[in-house]
Amino acid sequence: MLPTTSADFDHAYRRPLTPWGDIRIPPEIAALVRRGAPNGVLELGCGVGRFSRYAAQQGLRVTGVDFSPVAIAKARARVAADEVRPDFIVGDVTNLDTLTGPFDLSFDVGCFHCLDATQQGRYASEIARLLAPGGTHLIWALDAAPAGISLDAAAVGTTFAPRFALRDAKASRRRLVRSHWYWLVRSTE
Repeated sequence: MLPTTSADFDHAYRRPLTPWGDIRIPPEIAALVRRGAPNGVLELGCGVGRFSRYAAQQGLRVTGVDFSPVAIAKARARVAADEVRPDFIVGDVTNLDTLTGPFDLSFDVGCFHCLDATQQGRYASEIARLLAPGGTHLIWALDAAPAGISLDAAAVGTTFAPRFALRDAKASRRRLVRSHWYWLVRSTE
């Protein structure tokens, strides 16, 4: 059974490895980070912080959010000796009222598809509030979400409209499953 609650994820993160753990930086994340972000980067569902750490090592100010206190504790421990560290916080991606923006970039590798439709709408509202006009939000999501929702470019575009334009969707076999990368750009209005 797939984890769905914070307690479920805490249990999974107490194990030495999780099935979704990544050690490689996806080229999509590397390309996004190369753009630079004077106002910072936000990672949603950061888990143990590998991607946030990578972005910080490239000289960006980074905030990583996850609702698993165990994952955040591991992320903080992992970067404790680093000269430049992301700020890791325990939080709910559908209610980020403790954060203020704007961020220039945000990304999510495997969180959005774990949310139900109502949560996805709240997530999109929070990203719209926190991302600077013209900012980019990158999502990697499974085509068949664990919540039973089919995700495709039309569904993602509708969830984020009208505050975002879906600029690109690229099929992926990341983790050997059917999935997509979605690039969304925050409207300037």
